[in-house]
Amino acid sequence: MDLSRLQETNPLGRFYLKVPGSRKYDTYFQTIEALRPLLNSREWNETVTGYYINTGSNNMDTVRLSYFSSNDDAVRNCAESFCRQYNIVESQSPEVPHATRISEVYGGEELRFRRFLYLYTLIGLDIISADLLNARRLMATFRFQVMLSRQPYQPHFQRTFEMQSPAYNSLSAEQKEQFWLDLANWPNPPQVDWAHFIVNMILPGDFVGPNQWIYFLIQRPALSLVEINNIVINFGFQIRNG
Repeated sequence: MDLSRLQETNPLGRFYLKVPGSRKYDTYFQTIEALRPLLNSREWNETVTGYYINTGSNNMDTVRLSYFSSNDDAVRNCAESFCRQYNIVESQSPEVPHATRISEVYGGEELRFRRFLYLYTLIGLDIISADLLNARRLMATFRFQVMLSRQPYQPHFQRTFEMQSPAYNSLSAEQKEQFWLDLANWPNPPQVDWAHFIVNMILPGDFVGPNQWIYFLIQRPALSLVEINNIVINFGFQIRNG
């Protein structure tokens, strides 16, 4: 991991990838696992300066792999060769790399935002690999307890990140401090917060559908686990006490 390679002028491209099948959530996580050899490969990491992952369909079965690179031919050759070999399909046409400021509605700090997107993805990949169910529970309780009641984020996540994420543990003290500032960054309250991106990757999805984000604009008491379970049952899991 080399955050210093990211530049705010690198074009942004996207692939929409999935393993065969369309089982909500299951196919999404299976696709992430299938993509790990690509994401860990030297060829991929030499042709991109960074990347980030979100869900890529309303059915929550597709991985949207966004990447930054000035060498799109090399990226495309690398990704398409890998996908052919491992039977990963494109659920829709890829987005041709283009110059863009993706931070425009998220505070405008382009390089800082790109570094956060890359870093949350590496940490997210680690904790999904270590304990997927715990990672999903962590995001749900974050949204409906920690964030909703405006508690500090770091105590909620830190133990898991320290125990399960080599990417997090490889950061310097200064980089860790910056990551916690970035995770809690919410420069434009009518727009989703920066934490939305890691929630979207790991839950997957987020509780920000039509008119739902208004609910989070006002500080509210943390929900009980019973109340949260009534929501996340629609995401295919439950949270146990203890």
